[in-house]
Amino acid sequence: MGAFIAGPNFSGRSAALMAWLRERAPAFFVGPYAEAALSGLSSSVADEIAIYRGREPRRAAFTPLDFAGYAARKPPTLSGGEQVLLALHCFSLSDYAAIGIDTALEQLDPQNRADALAYLSRGAAGRFTAALIDNRLASPPGWTARELASTATDFACDLAALHLPARKAPVIGARQLSFRYPGGRDIVRDADLDLEPGQAYRLTGPNGAGKTTLFKLLAGVLKPDSGGVTLDGAAYAPWRSGNRIFALATQNPDQQWCGATLAEDLARRRATLARHPDIALPSDEVLAALAARLGVRSMEQHLYELPLVARKRLGWLWPLAGAMPWAMFDEPTLGQDHATRAAFAEAVGRLTASGHGALFVTHDDEFAAMITHRALRIAGGKVHL
Repeated sequence: MGAFIAGPNFSGRSAALMAWLRERAPAFFVGPYAEAALSGLSSSVADEIAIYRGREPRRAAFTPLDFAGYAARKPPTLSGGEQVLLALHCFSLSDYAAIGIDTALEQLDPQNRADALAYLSRGAAGRFTAALIDNRLASPPGWTARELASTATDFACDLAALHLPARKAPVIGARQLSFRYPGGRDIVRDADLDLEPGQAYRLTGPNGAGKTTLFKLLAGVLKPDSGGVTLDGAAYAPWRSGNRIFALATQNPDQQWCGATLAEDLARRRATLARHPDIALPSDEVLAALAARLGVRSMEQHLYELPLVARKRLGWLWPLAGAMPWAMFDEPTLGQDHATRAAFAEAVGRLTASGHGALFVTHDDEFAAMITHRALRIAGGKVHL
């Protein structure tokens, strides 16, 4: 029988899951960022799968993707959702008799999420045991539910007082935008779109479709193979001139820090953005006040000592501060409870009401329903508005 551990953030769910796993050691663990569940020893997906293969097959493999087609891919180049699916596939081939999953299924598209949950439920019925934390699910049928209550207040998220000055963001355009990774398929092919200011856009698509890649193309992290990006109809090449339009909150917040402490991070951002005098940088006092509302009350806080949920919230700081005309959020609600997601949705609404634009990737339908938005979808290299 599976165990479902419920409760708000900072209620002790992760600690309870770790205790459950220790009682069943050796066990397999997939946390919020599934790359950590992989060995780190393999240069290809094929090698990663071979490491975990048991001596004798004990159960049917969980194969949501055509892993033969992924054989030569490097595990770190997979999307977050693809890494979750690879980790679950490796577990299904292994000799482990127990698996604990801490919010990792939140990264999966609806079909893969349903398939993964069905696999865990079937396995938990007898072939292996499973424990699950998930902010977007009620306890699955047949699982034992454990509800924890929160008494923690150190990282309370309060965005009710967020105020943003009015501004007019530019129209973001893509014209015949195309990109493929070396040796791979077309990720984005001949994309044409216009994103209007004062609007929120939700980008959806299957795991591995290229949602994060499209973000990176618009923000100048990647250079397109052909086509380009425009601002109010004028050519814009952020991969050459530097990004001055998008404030990006990455899926994994640890990939966006510019320093060890919040003060150091913000100082380095200021030094970089000083090259763009058209960017109105918020004062340290404004940023410190917003960080406090996000639950971090010291500018000298070491970022990597924060709980992951708090680091994820802090990743919203720069976009919500309104320094850039457009905000990008990649899976912003991973690991966040209902109350935090509602507060964040209200903050994004204030952002767009002030004239900013917002673009977010999420598989979280409940969160998306809290925001007035337009839908974008990417699949098969094509972007549909």
